[in-house]
Amino acid sequence: MSVDKSRNFELEIDENLKLRQLIPDEANLIFSIVDSEREYLGKWLPWVKTTQTPEDSKDFIESIIEKRQEGSEFGFGIIVNDQPKGHISLMHVSDGKGPEIGYWISSQESGKGITSKAAKTVTEFGFKTLGLDKITIRADHRNIASNKVAEKLGYILTGQEYAGTETAMNVWEKTKPI
Repeated sequence: MSVDKSRNFELEIDENLKLRQLIPDEANLIFSIVDSEREYLGKWLPWVKTTQTPEDSKDFIESIIEKRQEGSEFGFGIIVNDQPKGHISLMHVSDGKGPEIGYWISSQESGKGITSKAAKTVTEFGFKTLGLDKITIRADHRNIASNKVAEKLGYILTGQEYAGTETAMNVWEKTKPI
């Protein structure tokens, strides 16, 4: 199967919303979102604590580009009106851990259905383009918004786990439609 692994690869959702690979030149912008939203994002995402400089965001972007080239992870900036506002990744595509979607979005864009649209698009990309059979979403059981995204998209709550966390993570799974 041939998958476009280039940096230019985009998934257009509508005229105001698209998903595309972030570029290292956007590290300052991504860092400024994370830095200004530390409390909001850090409540759910442990990596926020270790993102302390724009260089950390640049390293993240470069690692996502490398993983895309390997075909092991497909990360996308969530682009709203031509501005990055969050990120979504289809991770663990080929490492044996099982494909999983992870996402975050700025508080100013939260609650507008953007993350649901992005997750739906990435789910379809995983099933239709990559030929995956099952995709997982893990969300802190207290994170109502993230859990609603999974539920809205037809993911089934299969249980909870504490793998590496102090709090229960809801495990949502969706299998490829027949």
